[in-house]
This record gives sequence, C-alpha cells and structure tokens, in this order.
Amino acid sequence: MKLPSPHLYAQLAGKPRRVSLTLFYALAGSAVAIVFLKGTHWLYNSIYPALARQGMWVFLGGSLAAIVISSLLVGLLLGKVRPDAAGSGIPQLKAAYWYDMGRLPWRAAWVKVVAGVISLGGGASLGREGPTVYASGAAASALAGALRISPVQRRAASLAGAAAGLAAAFNTPLAAITFVLEEILDDLDSRHLGPALLAAVTGAFCTWVACGRNPAFAVPGVDAVTWRSYLLAPLAATLAAGAAIAFQQSTLRLRLRIRARSDVPAMLRPLVGGMCVWALGAAVFLLSGRLGVFSLGYDDLAAALAGNVAWRVALLLLAAKLAATVLAYAWGGCGGIFAPTLFLGAMAGLVVAGFARVSGMALGDDADLLLALVGMSACFGATVRAPLTALLMVFEMTHRYEIVPALMIGTAVSQACARLFGGRWNFYDAVLEQDGIVPPKALTTGRATGKATV
Repeated sequence: MKLPSPHLYAQLAGKPRRVSLTLFYALAGSAVAIVFLKGTHWLYNSIYPALARQGMWVFLGGSLAAIVISSLLVGLLLGKVRPDAAGSGIPQLKAAYWYDMGRLPWRAAWVKVVAGVISLGGGASLGREGPTVYASGAAASALAGALRISPVQRRAASLAGAAAGLAAAFNTPLAAITFVLEEILDDLDSRHLGPALLAAVTGAFCTWVACGRNPAFAVPGVDAVTWRSYLLAPLAATLAAGAAIAFQQSTLRLRLRIRARSDVPAMLRPLVGGMCVWALGAAVFLLSGRLGVFSLGYDDLAAALAGNVAWRVALLLLAAKLAATVLAYAWGGCGGIFAPTLFLGAMAGLVVAGFARVSGMALGDDADLLLALVGMSACFGATVRAPLTALLMVFEMTHRYEIVPALMIGTAVSQACARLFGGRWNFYDAVLEQDGIVPPKALTTGRATGKATV
C-alpha cells in the first residue's frame, strides 16, 4: 500500500493555521470597516442634518465652514503623510496585490480611515465602501507583516481583509466574495473561494452585531410590480449606464488635465473640489431641501427607495450628484465610487419611471422601486464591470427573488453599454493606467502600455 506523501501531511497540518490567520485578518478588516462606518455617520449627522434644522442661512454658513475645514485637513493628511491615500484606494490595493506581494503598511490603513472619515463626514460627494476595502485590506496586510508571514500569504491576507471590509460595509457577504474574485483577482478560480468566504461571513457577522442588519440603508420590499415595469428595465439600465460612462470619462479627463496643467498645490486641491461640491449641494438644498449631493447621500437614497422623492427632484439630484462626484474625485478628494454610483443609478431609475407615468403608462405601485434598484445595479456594474457583484449586491440588500429577472436584464444591458461606449478598462483599471501602472488584466490580454510597478 502506498503511503501518503510527507507533503500531504504538511498541507493538512497547515490548514488550521491558515484558517485561524484568515479569521484574524477578517476581524482586523471588519474592525476597520466598523470604525469607518460609525465615524463617518457620526460626523456627517452631527453637521449637515443638524445644520439643516437651524434654518437656511445657518445651514449655508455652517456647511461652508465644514467643507472648507475638512478639505484642508484632508489635503494636509494626503500631502504630508500618505499621498496615495487619495481616491477610492481600490486601484492602489490591486497594484499592491499584483506588483508588491500585497504589502501595505499600517500607515496606509489609518490615514485612509482618518482622511476618509473627515472627507465624507465633512460633506465630500464620494463613498466610503472603496476606502473601506483599501483600509481593511491594508490593516490585514500590516497584521500579516507584523506576524512575519510569508509574502505569498501576505497577499492572501490583503484579500481576506478586503472581503471582510466590503461585507461589513454593506452586510452583503456574497457580493463581497464576488467583488474580490471579479475585480481584484479577475479570476473566479475556486481555490480563492474558501478564504474569501470565511472573511466575508466574518465581516457581515461583525457589522450585524455592531451596526444592525442594514449598515448602509434600508430597502423596502418589492411586491406590486407589473410586466410593464420589466419592459422599462432596459431603459432604466441604459440611462444608469450612461451616467456611469459620463462619470468615468469626465473624471478621468478632468483628473489628467488637473495633473498636467493646474497650478493649485496638491494639498489645496481637495479644497477646490470641496468648494464645488458645496456650491452644487447648496443650490440643490435651496431648490428642493435635499442634502443628497453632500457626502454619501444615503438619506436621500433611502427616501427615494421609499417613494418619497419626486422624479423631477430625482433628475435634479442625478445631474448635481454626477457633477459633484466628478469634481470631488478629480480634484484629489479621499473617497470612493460605490455610494455615488448607487445613488446615480437609483435616481436614473426614478427618472425613467416618472417619465413613463407622465406618458400615461400604467405601472404597479412598486415600479419606481424596481427601476431604481435596476438602475443601482446597472450604474455600479457599468463603472466597475463586475456584473455578478452588481447583481448580488442589490439582491442581498432586498432579499427579494422577484427582482432578480429585472436585475439580470439591467446587468446585461449595462455591461453591453460599458463595453461599447465606456472604453477598454473599468474605472479602477483606467485610474491605474492613467497613473502609469499596467492594469493587471492587461498582463493576460497583451494590452499593457505602462509599467508594471508601484
């Protein structure tokens, strides 16, 4: 009888250790995500909703002061401590994973958290999920470095932290798994599934205990939907994908132009973006009483999903939020694109539903909600080009099987639009290419044009 090889015994003996380490990495990433979530919500709610209740002039003066101070602090942190902490952080995480064995120091984690909380709490029109993924991955990577883990396993640590962070941010563990596999790895190989699954479940459990079932926003159930609503799903997805393409192309062009031609010092650039956000946000508040242009916009997003935002107001929010997010990101703000793209997609869906009703089409009571959810999935999916993640994320937020066919239609339409009109790369890879770093996907497709270093 042939005995098992010593190598097999070594593998079996090492599995409990690898599982334990993955759990530690996931806990580290989850802790970062929860701190980020709670810090951002506390700071934002202490400023903007509180000022809005005090009257128009108090709000205008207070919000201006808040965005100026927060933008200056963010510029100081980015300029003096960690310049690469600007933006969402996911492109930097991908580059570190592929080109630097996943090595990210503690400084990368805490600067991203502090700058992100100040930026988003101060009103910048960006998201916290991307920075959460980066900071959680960096925390896990730094923990692996402190434990003197091998470089290969340190790469795995950054993935585990990233999966836990995203799962904790939305309480969507399935979407967190697919995002890590689709976006960071560009590989659905099952050998990566086990650690990602454990990390995502841990992240979702931690945020459920600390923040409840809906850490981002509550989504109502979808019940009264007619077949006409499903016919409008491709139109909602097309408009949402169009918003995503406009965001990506406008942001990249403006970002490149600022870097090449602007005389504004790097530390003051977030202030320029912040002032633009304030002007747009103040105008929308004066016209509609809505605060959605500022920060994540989740209060107005939740109101829209609950049917409390008219389609004309949704159109105003769509245009203003798109412009504000382009300006905030291109001018070097610290924040991501998850929240803005979900917001833009929802408003696009409401606009389509509103036009349909004005045109006399008889829709079910929940048609606005269904089309808003389709728009959310389509806009996010067209931006990051991770179709499974886009579909699963919205599904996990609702737990309603009846919306899945509409989400699938919207995902297919948005991916087609993005590939036909959005350029060869998704937003994250386009940022890497603009920074002179070869997108990892180019290494296997033969489309590399930059340098494969960070």
